[in-house]
Amino acid sequence: MNHKKTFYWLSYSWLLLIIATLFTAPQLCWAGNTTFANLPVSTIIVLGNQKVTKDTITDKMQTKTGEPLSPETLDQDLKDLYSLGFFDNLMINLKRVGDGVEVALIVTEKPTISTITIKGNNKVKRKELLKEITLHTFSILNEEKLSESVAKMKAFYRDEGFYSIRITTKTTKAGKNRVQLIFLVDEGPKCYVKKIRFHGNDEFSSWSLRRKLQTKTYSFFLTWITDAGILNQEQLANDAKILKSFYLSEGYVQVKVSKPEITLDDNRKWIYIDFNIDEGEVFTMGTVEVIDPESEAETTDNLVMILQGQPGETFSNLKLQNDIETLSTFFADRGHAYVDIDPQTSIDKEKRQISVAYHINRGTKFLFGRINIAGNTKTRDQVIRRELRFAEGDLFSGSALKRSRERINNTQFFSEADIQTVQNDDETIDVNVNVVEGSTGSFSIGLGYSTVDSIIGVANISQPNWLGKGLDATFNVELSGARQFYNLGLTDPYFLDMDMSAGVNVYNEDYEYDAYDTAQQGFRINFGKPIDEYTSWSTGYRWEKVKVYNVSRSASEYLRDEEGTTETSQVYFTLSRDKRNNYLFPTQGYKVRGTVVLAGGPLGFDNDFYKLILEGHKFYPFKWDSAFHLWGRVGYADGYNGQDLPLYERFYVGGLQTVRGFDFGEAGPEDINGDVIGGTKELILSAEWIFPLIENMGLKGVVFYDTGKAFNDNENLSFDLRHSVGFGIRWKSPMGPLRIEWGFNLSPEDDEEDNVWDFSIGSFF
Repeated sequence: MNHKKTFYWLSYSWLLLIIATLFTAPQLCWAGNTTFANLPVSTIIVLGNQKVTKDTITDKMQTKTGEPLSPETLDQDLKDLYSLGFFDNLMINLKRVGDGVEVALIVTEKPTISTITIKGNNKVKRKELLKEITLHTFSILNEEKLSESVAKMKAFYRDEGFYSIRITTKTTKAGKNRVQLIFLVDEGPKCYVKKIRFHGNDEFSSWSLRRKLQTKTYSFFLTWITDAGILNQEQLANDAKILKSFYLSEGYVQVKVSKPEITLDDNRKWIYIDFNIDEGEVFTMGTVEVIDPESEAETTDNLVMILQGQPGETFSNLKLQNDIETLSTFFADRGHAYVDIDPQTSIDKEKRQISVAYHINRGTKFLFGRINIAGNTKTRDQVIRRELRFAEGDLFSGSALKRSRERINNTQFFSEADIQTVQNDDETIDVNVNVVEGSTGSFSIGLGYSTVDSIIGVANISQPNWLGKGLDATFNVELSGARQFYNLGLTDPYFLDMDMSAGVNVYNEDYEYDAYDTAQQGFRINFGKPIDEYTSWSTGYRWEKVKVYNVSRSASEYLRDEEGTTETSQVYFTLSRDKRNNYLFPTQGYKVRGTVVLAGGPLGFDNDFYKLILEGHKFYPFKWDSAFHLWGRVGYADGYNGQDLPLYERFYVGGLQTVRGFDFGEAGPEDINGDVIGGTKELILSAEWIFPLIENMGLKGVVFYDTGKAFNDNENLSFDLRHSVGFGIRWKSPMGPLRIEWGFNLSPEDDEEDNVWDFSIGSFF
């Protein structure tokens, strides 16, 4: 049987022409010859491929060896292969071989990239831009990936503030089927947000709306710290949601906020952003119900009373979410771990009211099952378990889980701590506590400088989790030209496995003041016990011997009278409440503490005096993971039994721990020679803004305003105080929490510096 050889050639460039002309997907043109249709494919040959493997090509094809040849399938194969982006041209040759047909695919590959060059990038390093380019040398030039690379480079530039960035590409021949790929960058000036404008905001000022946004306008002082003024597209998209959420929280349930419009000035430097707002009308709350088939009417009525959204008040979606959380917590704390709260709303447009009915589906009541602890290679299980606010077999409680997580993190024994729950079939929920041991024990030495102590040498051995039992063992040494301090301490937060802490400290301190020197030795024993989850008391005893010597001949009579050695026996009692969310870097919550000290009298020895001290801290979260910190302290002390308050027990205001910008004790009484002598009363107030500088290093910045003063015997407490402002950094360093701060005295007197800087190593708050 004679077989007539027939050749059929198809260029994919003709397919593109057909697409452009007919707007329909191209089909193989068989020129009226259907000789090859339905013949079995005997073999598939690929010709012309250099970089793209045959398997890559044939795997993409639906036409397979041994299957009947279909013109429609072959046509789709051409489209699919072209969509890979590897080829400039594709042709097919069909040849009759025996009872079958041979399919020969002839390809012309796109050129290979020999080098990638970036020109015009003056403000951004080449290696940073290469990370955004999805093409690589020796790969095939792919138009889709080229466009993707340009888009990613532009996005990177815009995140850096170059919003007017322009990037074009070109290629030059670099040999046979090879090209040099060149990115031409026109960076333009760095762009900053100049103005954010609002249109249609009749009820709220532009100033108040602008404060809600994550996007900020350029600020000469803040941009270098916070990137304020640099436009971030993701943040800007979220800002429209923030505005809508704000209006919904104020009762404007029909509000419409447009997509922000962005314009550049003619110099391509300043960005203007416009929001168009259609506020609509304010809606109020109608009826509020809690519908729970398993609760009595009295219970649901009481639940309605604890909700934020009440009938007649302005409707707020924020209150609605908070009320859902309140109800979820209420039932979760009673064992219903997976309670479903379904808020069903009905809108009365005429009355502009929204009624809410919270439908409760309690679900199953659960108990805590097994508590599994993992990851604690050093810390004993008991140290972790005692921080948990629940035990195996207890009724499930969501609040107990949350508080347990906080307490484990507050031990600062772990770099990571996570609590996960696993539901069982027997109506119990297992709890998996996963921790990653942190670096608790440390030995550190260092040098520093203080305006009070000059050069300071510091050595510290610290083990807050000694023996893995949670024992806090410390040994501190500080040596300087003016001070030598030694301290050895051990504290057990769960003394004898009881819910009570116990500790002991032994110390020695020598200090050289301008007009006299002191030598102090003593020890302290203390006990503490929680009253509830956030409130605790502590009490202790301290014995101390103090020697005042080397009193200057020119010193005042008061200082000369203090010369000599005395011993003090005292007890103290402290009541505190601490609801900070983090002990090292808190961003919300508060801490208040009151202390009473009694020395001498029935306790014997040389000094008879008492002290009353009240101190409070309040933290407010702010944007950029920052926080405002307000704190104050008031103190009163006096001697009794005819004795005066000793020199070394008086209040000295001025310095890092009191009013910054002043030397030690400067914001208080001085004698006739100008030597600080402390006061019997003190009042200190402070406001700080604490913000992140380098997040992964634990480095924070702070700006502050301090005011305070110590008052003498013949003065009453008043608000006639000294004032300072300043800035500094705080760092969770390997040596411990480190503070370096610079304060500026706002009204320096003749013998005072107008600025003072100082540092410390120890707890921040």
